[in-house]
Amino acid sequence: MRNHLWFMVCLWVGCVFLFAKDAHGQSLSEWLIYFQNEKDYSLFMEKYKDRVKDEEEQWVAKALFTREEIDEIQKLPIVAKVEPNYQKSLASSIFNDPLFSQQWGINKIDIWSVAPKFHQRNILIGKQIVTTQGAMTYEGQPLHTLSFSISSEEGMKLSRLSVTIDHVESLWTLKVMDQNGNVVSQNNGNLSTLDVLLPKNHTYKVLQIHIQANGWKEPPVITNVTAVDHVLVAVIDTGAAIHKDFCGNVLHSLGGDYVHPGRLALDDHGHGTHVTGIIAACANNHEGIVGTAGFAPVDVVPFKVLDREGTGSDFEIAKAVNDAVSIGADVINLSLAGKGKTLVLEQAVQNALRHHVVIVAAAGNWGISLQEVYPASYPGVIAVAAVDENNQIIPYSDYGWELDISAPGENILSTYMNNEYRVLNGTSMAAPFVSGVAALLKAMDPRLDDIQIRKRLFESAKDIREKGYDTHSGYGVVQAAKAIHLPYSEAVDWLTIQNGQPVSFSKQQLLGISKGLIGKDVYVFIDDQFVEKRNADDHWISFILPDIPSARNEQKLTVISADHNGEVVAFDERWMNSTSSASASFTDVPSSFWAYEEIQTAYRERWINGFTDHTFRPNALLTRRHAVMMMNRLFQWRPKQIQSPFLDTPLTLAGAVPIYTAYGQRIVKGYDDGHFYPERFVTRAQMAVMLARALKLSETSFSGTPYPFKDIDGPGHFAYYAVQQLADKGIITKQPYFRPNEFLTRAQFAAMLARTYRYMSNRK
Repeated sequence: MRNHLWFMVCLWVGCVFLFAKDAHGQSLSEWLIYFQNEKDYSLFMEKYKDRVKDEEEQWVAKALFTREEIDEIQKLPIVAKVEPNYQKSLASSIFNDPLFSQQWGINKIDIWSVAPKFHQRNILIGKQIVTTQGAMTYEGQPLHTLSFSISSEEGMKLSRLSVTIDHVESLWTLKVMDQNGNVVSQNNGNLSTLDVLLPKNHTYKVLQIHIQANGWKEPPVITNVTAVDHVLVAVIDTGAAIHKDFCGNVLHSLGGDYVHPGRLALDDHGHGTHVTGIIAACANNHEGIVGTAGFAPVDVVPFKVLDREGTGSDFEIAKAVNDAVSIGADVINLSLAGKGKTLVLEQAVQNALRHHVVIVAAAGNWGISLQEVYPASYPGVIAVAAVDENNQIIPYSDYGWELDISAPGENILSTYMNNEYRVLNGTSMAAPFVSGVAALLKAMDPRLDDIQIRKRLFESAKDIREKGYDTHSGYGVVQAAKAIHLPYSEAVDWLTIQNGQPVSFSKQQLLGISKGLIGKDVYVFIDDQFVEKRNADDHWISFILPDIPSARNEQKLTVISADHNGEVVAFDERWMNSTSSASASFTDVPSSFWAYEEIQTAYRERWINGFTDHTFRPNALLTRRHAVMMMNRLFQWRPKQIQSPFLDTPLTLAGAVPIYTAYGQRIVKGYDDGHFYPERFVTRAQMAVMLARALKLSETSFSGTPYPFKDIDGPGHFAYYAVQQLADKGIITKQPYFRPNEFLTRAQFAAMLARTYRYMSNRK
């Protein structure tokens, strides 16, 4: 396995060489040497023939040299070019599962590239086992005993222990006790493998294992003992069949049948087996397919709530959700949907979410609004739409503001009953892709809770329709690698408001906060105006947002969580639509106005709002406060501090946070007396300096040809270099006079923002 990973690393770097050693022990690599003509080629061969391993008719030689040698060789006048002889491999995968090539969905969500980051291992291997016959090191050998203990000086952090026996005559019991003889967990059944879940976040130095097989003619032999620290996914569906492509990561002995109480959660429909396989089909077992998390430390427990016809009631689903929470599930997959909302299921979902369980649900396959489809529409549930191989939303996939994300859902190959494999379609198939990625995130970083995971999923999704969120694809198609590579951070996320969603200001809205924010302060702003401050004492906070008059029918909703020193630790910003209508044009900016197009661009890009009387007041002078607010909307700076650096910018001042942010970005400095003077007007020279700082342009030098503005007296003017930089970029128009001491109008600044935006877009 270690050699295999090394090969993959080399392949990704793209420069795998064939390594050898020269007479002095230095590494030799294969190089391609190119020549202009036959003469040069012949001269080279005379000197280096013993190093040449092959040759090509077009005067190309393959040769072995050290790095130092090749540096000298490429300087030779007879050598035209030198290149490494890059190695290639089969364009297949790290998986040996024969049907993997038919799993287009795995590649679509970029599972292939993250697989080497994960591994499964039996923590007991190499540990000390003590039986009545004596002590031994466990290496997977059979154990001819019904009781033994496991010890580890460094301790074992475990989530699950499983024991497999050679035969079953009747019910048997697996009991696990700690070093003091206290029962930690136990299970009984008539499967050859029994599993027990152990309390999370607990380290064991000694565990005692006991098997009870009362009345058996022949005592069982223990053929395998496995202990792991895995993420746990509950699949609440039609159950799961015993399948050759399920390894020990599908825990049948811990599941439950709510259709036929007392039975195992065995599938008599096929749907649940298919869903389970998408998550957990074993990787690299030379069988069938690869599960989205089948290569990772992830366990799946099946719960059967749907009958052989694929139907079941909210009561049974709610019981399974509650039981999944009670056994410590990290993720719950609900590939089921239907109309109708019940209190019993809503409370079960809320209970799971309050235990920080990630709940993923299929959007449904009726091609209708999600508004009345549950459980996908319960707040906090991640609702999943389905896409085809071309990233097109499947026509029958439900849609609406309750939708969150998309995943592959057409022609999905997975496990089925009777050790078969089948292709199925629908949002039921899409949901487990998301559940699998959520489990990978948890496995990669156990600190992540449900709010952090959902935020990562949304921020890393691949946009496939209009820019940003939309009601048919949500935030886009789930992407495993991007989600995993995002840096760790605390998170706040609205559970009832999507970006761009119409919001009723009389309705209660829910904000989810991650565990690390408990006890910290949460601030809410609408259009940069302070609304409310709360101390986060719960995982969820409810708000009724005030209806603040706005010049447009969409408003920016900002949430900031900060510690008691004012340092920002979490941030969320999205746009919401109000029920009132606002004009997209200004009554005082006719199409003949000189900056009409620039003002329209600034409005469309949300840098300017105008006034509630539908005016823009283009010739009014620009205040320092409004200048910073507009720049903040263009550059989208993230705040770092919620406490004011100035004496005259309290949090209640509209635009206070953008001012704090601009100060943190070193765009504005304020005055020596500790004031910002937000209502003072901005001169053209001051604005040039602020824009230069925002664009990270030099204020002390300029390498281009200076434009001879008649009223900027050379480098002695504080804004000279900033003005020259902006003029060079086309942000300031080149006219005889710059008029540095004139106050800037709102129209002039809108025009400068539009030119800045164009410059930034061209630079990208």
